[in-house]
Amino acid sequence: MSEFESDVLKMNNEVCEAVKSDEEKRVKTDNWGYMVCFGTIISFIAGIGHVNSSGLIYNDFIIATQSTTQSLTTAHGVFALMLAIGGIILNVISKTFSLQFGGFIGAVILSVGSFTTIFIKNTNELSITYGVLQGIGFGMITPVCYSTLNYYYEKNKRTTALSICKGVQGVFLMWYPYMIKIFMTWYGFRGTLLLISAITFHIFPAMITMRTNGKRRQNKNLKVTNNVECGKGVDENVDLLNPSNSSTDVVYETAITTGQSKAKKVSIYTRFLEMFNLRVLKDPVFCNICIGQSFCNFSDVTFFVLQPLLFLQYGFDKMQVATCISICAGADVAGRFALGFISSQTKINTRALYYFTVLITVFFRIVILQVHQFIWLAIATGILGVLRAGLHVASPLVIANHVSHEDFPGAYAIFLLAVGLVNVAIAPIIGIIKDEYQNFVPAFYALILCCLPCLILWAVEYIVRHKK
Repeated sequence: MSEFESDVLKMNNEVCEAVKSDEEKRVKTDNWGYMVCFGTIISFIAGIGHVNSSGLIYNDFIIATQSTTQSLTTAHGVFALMLAIGGIILNVISKTFSLQFGGFIGAVILSVGSFTTIFIKNTNELSITYGVLQGIGFGMITPVCYSTLNYYYEKNKRTTALSICKGVQGVFLMWYPYMIKIFMTWYGFRGTLLLISAITFHIFPAMITMRTNGKRRQNKNLKVTNNVECGKGVDENVDLLNPSNSSTDVVYETAITTGQSKAKKVSIYTRFLEMFNLRVLKDPVFCNICIGQSFCNFSDVTFFVLQPLLFLQYGFDKMQVATCISICAGADVAGRFALGFISSQTKINTRALYYFTVLITVFFRIVILQVHQFIWLAIATGILGVLRAGLHVASPLVIANHVSHEDFPGAYAIFLLAVGLVNVAIAPIIGIIKDEYQNFVPAFYALILCCLPCLILWAVEYIVRHKK
């Protein structure tokens, strides 16, 4: 065996050992996935735990400042758009720095937005403090949590892991309306916002858990030994790589020249596509997923933000409204734990789960608009809570199961952009409908109609693909 062959064999063995070492390290750090779950739970509770109680928090403030419902819905629309901007910013940052670093930047922006909300003079200013700042911050944090979860859990375990995360999160959120009610009674409007801001700061320790092993080590010399299999010695054709062969130099130089010429041909447009991961837009199925989920996401969030105001319009007191919100949260918790258990026992088609959940949700939202007795409203709200568990758990998994782990942050940012555009376009219309009719019921029917793009377009896609 020549000296060169010995070097190649040694180099190949080093590569094999490096791969084995990385695999062993990955196994040892898999237990860190539990900490990632904990960090994800804290992030969502601290970041948006108060959103469903917005009606309780701002109802008296809207009346006192003579603000409109449109300003509140617009703030949530801006928040949804800024979620997308935050996701895009994170995608750019992740090209140079780690996702965890991007998460810390998001935590800073979110905390600043939450703190400045304390000083607002009317709900129009929420578009800046809540919509822009908190939207960008949480938009950077969300992909970090989901992407890190995807790193530690394989495809068949993601549904279970995320269901448990959402379930534990729901246990805390179930008591959030009562906590807000107590805060408002004891500390007033701005005191409550101060306490919410303090809770938001818990995102910083949550981001500490969002770490991974990073990319597996890649030996640049692997290209030289790509014809040599680990543990099988030197390939018979390895003598073609002998440096004494003058043809090798020619081939090597030619390869370098060819690579340099190809690199020069990379256009700005291509770099732009790679930076923002816009290549996924060439996938019609992904585009259909984004369109359907963006409308449903807007309908879901806005529905539950305005639901307390609808119940107050029905004539219920704040304690009854808080009870309904807590029933919804409790049912949400039960649904998420049930979904986690079911997914651990059998395989679940997350996209089918999402579709049929939307279909049933539309029916029970109509029920809420037809009945006015507290007991029936509480029951219908509880059922909607269970259904909401399916929507929230399945939503990111539908995207995660369709794209690769590396493409997920960018793909999720594009999804958030679609959600934001839908929110900015339709949220003011919902507010205008309410202000025009001086009634929340027509606005809620408009929210129900927002689920139709998902129900229709996904059904059309299924029929077309089934025929093919």
